[in-house]
Amino acid sequence: MRSAWYRILWGLLFVLIDLKVEMVDILPDMLGYLLIASGLWRLQRLNGYFRLGHLSAWLLLVWSAASLFWFPEVAMGSVHMQSVKNLFILLPAVLLHTALIYGICRGIQAHYTGTESELDRKARFRLHLFMAGQLLLLILYPFMLNLDWGDMMSVIFICSLLVMVAEITVLFLVRSAGGEWNE
Repeated sequence: MRSAWYRILWGLLFVLIDLKVEMVDILPDMLGYLLIASGLWRLQRLNGYFRLGHLSAWLLLVWSAASLFWFPEVAMGSVHMQSVKNLFILLPAVLLHTALIYGICRGIQAHYTGTESELDRKARFRLHLFMAGQLLLLILYPFMLNLDWGDMMSVIFICSLLVMVAEITVLFLVRSAGGEWNE
């Protein structure tokens, strides 16, 4: 079961890091979502939150593959969102990724509640941090359409930095959960 946690960890790393060489993604998001789904598949029998994360990972895998062919100009990690069409294309991926992180954090919280470990408290805090950053970003998306490019980039940078820090803390949470797992 410990390998399931590390699959989730590597999958989240693949999704978080966009390493491109001449427009080719070296760490494709699809592979990351596949790793996450395979890890959550083994954990979903523990509670329903992991099942939600598993479903979200599969839907994100399909969405990631579809976005390569149907709307290549709007990458899931891109910052050039200047039209309402681009926002509506990006919104399902953002909501599914939010459900994925929610499923992972709440699953860890539910599984480790009542144990000596403080992972339940850490999972709750990291979930709140991620949700606050993601909610702020989602609230600001419509207003970004009316900002000039310089103002929009600074707002996107600050919100994205908050979400990225929250995602990194979730990575450490998954690593801790894998380290504390008793077979």
